[in-house]
Amino acid sequence: MPTPSAPVQAPRPPLMRHGADRPVSGVAAGLARHLGVPVGRVRAALALLSLVGGAGLALYVWLWLLMPEEGPDGAPAADAPTLRGRAPEVLERVREGGWPVLLAAVVLGVGVLTVADGLGLAVDWALVGPVAVLVIGLGLAWMQLDLAGGPRAGRSGRLVRLVLGTALVLLAVLSIVLGAVSSGELWRSLLAAVAMLAGAALVAMPYVLAWLRRRDAERTAFAVQAQRAEIAAHLHDSVLQSLALIQRRAHDADAVARVARAQERELRQFLALDSRGGPRSLAEALEEHAAAVEDAHGSRVEVVAVGRAAGAWLEPLAAAAREAMKNAARHAGDAQVFAEAGEDDHGRTVAEVFVRDRGPGFDLHTVPADRLGVRESILGRMERAGGAARIRSGPGGTEVHLTLTEPEGARARTGQEHP
Repeated sequence: MPTPSAPVQAPRPPLMRHGADRPVSGVAAGLARHLGVPVGRVRAALALLSLVGGAGLALYVWLWLLMPEEGPDGAPAADAPTLRGRAPEVLERVREGGWPVLLAAVVLGVGVLTVADGLGLAVDWALVGPVAVLVIGLGLAWMQLDLAGGPRAGRSGRLVRLVLGTALVLLAVLSIVLGAVSSGELWRSLLAAVAMLAGAALVAMPYVLAWLRRRDAERTAFAVQAQRAEIAAHLHDSVLQSLALIQRRAHDADAVARVARAQERELRQFLALDSRGGPRSLAEALEEHAAAVEDAHGSRVEVVAVGRAAGAWLEPLAAAAREAMKNAARHAGDAQVFAEAGEDDHGRTVAEVFVRDRGPGFDLHTVPADRLGVRESILGRMERAGGAARIRSGPGGTEVHLTLTEPEGARARTGQEHP
C-alpha cells in the first residue's frame, strides 16, 4: 500500500513592498505577507521596537531601503530598485524635495530622540545639534552626486551647494571633536594629518601623473584608430568603388564623366565636413546621397522622409544608408529609401532608415572576408556610432534597417533643438 506523501508546502511570497495596503510605504504589509502573519501585528511590533532606542524605526528604514516595490503583476516593478539598494532612488527623492525633505528628516530624528528622552533613555543633547548639521551637510552634498554631468546652466548653483554642504560637514565634525579634546590638541592633530597627507601626495604624484598620461595615450590611440577606420570605410564607399565603376565603363565617356563629377562632389563634402554653418537634416543628407547614386549608376532612388532630425551625430547613419543605396543600385537597379525620426521616452531623437530593393538578394555569410562593403561600411559603421543595422535578404529583394539614437548631450554641444 503506497505511503501518502507529505503535503507540499507553498513557497513564501517574495519580500516586496506591497502596493495595495500601504498607508506609508508598504513595508509592514510586505513583511506581513512574506511572514504569513496579520499586518496589524507587524505594525504593532515595529511600533514597540521603536520605543527601544529607535530600533523599530531603524529596522523600518532599513527594510524600505532594501525591499523592491511590487509591480502590477505581482513581480518587482521594472523600474523599481532591486535588493542591491535604493540609494539612487533616495538621492532622487531628496533632490526633488530639496530642503523640506532634509529638514523633515532632521525634525523626525529630533522627535524620536525627544520621545526616547521622555521615556527615560539617555540622550546626549550636546551631540544632537552637530549631528543634525552633519546630516544636513551630507544630504546637501549628496544631492549633487548624480547631477555632476548635467547642463552647464545650473553648474554654478550646484557648486555653491556642494561647497556649502562640505562646510557644514566640516563644522559639524569640528564641533563634535572639540567636545572630546581641547582646541590645542585638535590643531596639533590637524597639522599632523595635513603633513601626512602632503607626504603621501608627494609619493603618489608620479604614479598619478603616469596613470593620467597612459589614459590620455589610450584615448588618443582609440580616437586615431576610429578615425582610420572611418577614413578606410569612406575610401571604400567612394573612391575605390568609383574607380572600379570607371574601369567597367571606360568605353562610355559620358558615364565616366558623370561618375567623376559625383565623386568630386562627394569628396568635397567629406573634406569640408559640411561647412554650410548649421547641421543638415537627415532628409537632406539622404537626398544628396540618392542624387549621387543616381548620377553614378543611372538608377532611380526614391527617398521619403517623415519627421525631422538634424545634427552631426546623424552622419554615420546617412553614410551607412548611402552604402546601402549603392549596393541596391549595383545589384538591383532601383531602390526605395524611407526615413523616420521620432523621440524615445527620454526625449532623445531616434532616427530609422529603411533601404529596400527588389533584387535577387544575397547571403551575408557567403560574402568574402575581404569585401568590406556590408561588414565595415554598414554594420561596422553603425556599431561604432552606437546604433544598429539589420539586413534581411532573399529572392524577393533586400532590406537594410538602420537605427540610431541621439547621444546624451548632443543638443547641448550643437546648441540647437530638433523640431
